[in-house]
Amino acid sequence: MVSNQSGSSIYWIGVLYIISGSTFTAAALLGWFISKKTVLNSGDKTQKKIAVYLFITVMILTIGAVIAIFIASIAYSLDIVNIDLADSMRGRIACLVDVVGSCSCCEPEPDNETCKESTECPEWAPKDVIQIIQTQLKQSGSLAALFAIYALFALRFGFDLKASVSKYEIDYV
Repeated sequence: MVSNQSGSSIYWIGVLYIISGSTFTAAALLGWFISKKTVLNSGDKTQKKIAVYLFITVMILTIGAVIAIFIASIAYSLDIVNIDLADSMRGRIACLVDVVGSCSCCEPEPDNETCKESTECPEWAPKDVIQIIQTQLKQSGSLAALFAIYALFALRFGFDLKASVSKYEIDYV
């Protein structure tokens, strides 16, 4: 909702969501590879060990990203850090979140002279829009906490898997 083009300081939370989504996807693909890889010789065991180490590394990166999302979301939602909004961004956000049609001048009309001269949605004050953003950031923090819990359990699974793979013995008579 708040992009870097507007000069906002919270756009990077969205970037972190994309990074954490990508790392979760990479971890899922590594997990699939690890589950399908059979160990018949020492080369297979080495490949599986490398995949497990990559899985652990990816999960650590994921945990870092979701914890950063959590901290930033909570910091911005509790007025610890000030959210600066330009008037044009305030109007765009108000028009986006307005579901009951209380905003005026959201879509320019060629015959409406008042909309040409005024800003988008003058009915909403900056304080109203900031409260909505803070509520969304609280939801973002809750979602990041859930992702962090999931990632921690996946990391624990990775360490258990590492111990299990290191115990594989490949001795054929």
